[in-house]
Amino acid sequence: MEAYKRHYLTAKVATELYQLNPEFLSSMQRVKVDEQVEQLYRIQEAILQSQEAQWIALSEQEVDQALDSCIEGYDSYQGFIQALNNQHLDEGKLRQALKEELKCDKVMEWVSRDVPSLRQEDAERYFNTHRQEFHRPQMWDMSQILITVNEAYPDNTHAKVVARIWSVYDHCKAQDDDVFSQHALKYSECPSAMNNGYLGWCDETKLYPQITERLVSLASNQLSTPIETELGFHLVKYHQMKPEGMASFAEALPFLEEKHTQRARQYLQRQWLTQLLQAYPA
Repeated sequence: MEAYKRHYLTAKVATELYQLNPEFLSSMQRVKVDEQVEQLYRIQEAILQSQEAQWIALSEQEVDQALDSCIEGYDSYQGFIQALNNQHLDEGKLRQALKEELKCDKVMEWVSRDVPSLRQEDAERYFNTHRQEFHRPQMWDMSQILITVNEAYPDNTHAKVVARIWSVYDHCKAQDDDVFSQHALKYSECPSAMNNGYLGWCDETKLYPQITERLVSLASNQLSTPIETELGFHLVKYHQMKPEGMASFAEALPFLEEKHTQRARQYLQRQWLTQLLQAYPA
């Protein structure tokens, strides 16, 4: 295996499995990563040498976009280059690894292109015999500002966080959405801060109970007072609410069609890949 390919796949698998860079893996984790790297490399090589791969065109623009997406994940271009150096890669080697990976993805899309449409009668039969899957919990379209408590950091002790979250509340409670957005970007430690604090639609069953208890007492777009959870303190407000209930067949149909397409594609891909690997040397 080429060195650049091993370094790229190792970084990829380590991140996917353990959310760690390879240098921080334990010996047991490294064994698992190395096993998966060997398997993934064999799969990619088999795909790239397949007859189908010869029919697939990949533009340099597609590779540029993939590379740009990698760079965008870093605060600066220098930080991106340093991360590559840490993984024994450079931009040219990363570009080649991305090009091969994109080519494999396009081949897999091509071999699973002919998925039959979901028949209406099959969709209705599944819906009627699996109604429990279409129970819809209460949903909240909401935003939040989160400040975490961590006694190991002087600025995030419980006392300081309490003072800071109440100060943010006082600035935001009677102001417009722009003020909330500005404070979310400045103070919130939730990833939603980059989206002005907007979380989107949240399943009631996946929210902290302290938050759901407060949501039911709020009016739409009203800001809560600080709510304490095991994470820290939250300021929340909801924009829209969907009550608990059963989805109709019309509401469920797009989900059923997507599920059917996904499963059919996966079946076709597994079938094609199994046959390909049987003929590819181990």
